[in-house]
Amino acid sequence: MTGKQRWTVRLAYWLFIGLIAFTIHDSFHFLLLNTTLAYIPIELSFWLTRRRSAPLFWLLALIWLLFYPNAPYLMTDLFHLSLLHPYGVNGLLRFNLTMWRDFTYLAGPTIVSIIIGTWGVDQVALECQRRLHLDRLPGARTLISLVLFLFASIGVYVGRFLRLHSIYLLITPQYIIEQLLNMWSIKMLAFVGLMWGLQTLIYAAWRFTNTTTTN
Repeated sequence: MTGKQRWTVRLAYWLFIGLIAFTIHDSFHFLLLNTTLAYIPIELSFWLTRRRSAPLFWLLALIWLLFYPNAPYLMTDLFHLSLLHPYGVNGLLRFNLTMWRDFTYLAGPTIVSIIIGTWGVDQVALECQRRLHLDRLPGARTLISLVLFLFASIGVYVGRFLRLHSIYLLITPQYIIEQLLNMWSIKMLAFVGLMWGLQTLIYAAWRFTNTTTTN
C-alpha cells in the first residue's frame, strides 16, 4: 500500500467517525466507539514495516495484536441491523432512506475494516516471517496469518460475550486475566472456530484476488 493510499484510508476513517459523531441516533452510538477501535490496528499496521527497529517493531506488533480483534468484531455488529425493522407488513423490504442510511453506517465500516484489516494481518505476517528468518519455511506467512486470525477470533468472543474491550487491559488487567481463565467451554471454542473459519475464508479470497491481480 502506497503512502497516498494510506492517507486516503486515514481520511476516510476520520471523516466517517466525524460524520457519525454528529448524525448517528442513540440506537447506533456504539458505532462511534467500535469504528474508532477498529481503526487503531489499521493505523498501527501502517507503521509495522521493515524500517522500524526491532524493539519498536515488536512493541507496536504487540499493541496491534491486542487491538486487531476490534476489526473483525465489527462483523458481529451486523446483528444490529434488526433494529432497523427492515421488513414492512407485506413482508418486503421497506424503502426508507433513513433506514438505508443506517444500513450504510453499519455495513460500510465493517466491509472496509475487514478488507484493510486482512491486508494488515498479511503485512504483519510477512514482516514477522522476515524478522524471524522463516523465509525458507513453506507457507510461513500463511501459517502466521492463521494464528493471528485465531487470536482475533478469541478476542471477538471476549469483546462480544464478556463485554471486555482492549483498553481494559490497561485499566484492570487482573480482572481481565480472571475472566479469560474462566471463559473456556465447548460453545466458546465452537464460536471461535466459526469466526476463525470466516476470517480465513476472507483471507483466502483476498490472497487469491491479490495473486490474480499481480499475475
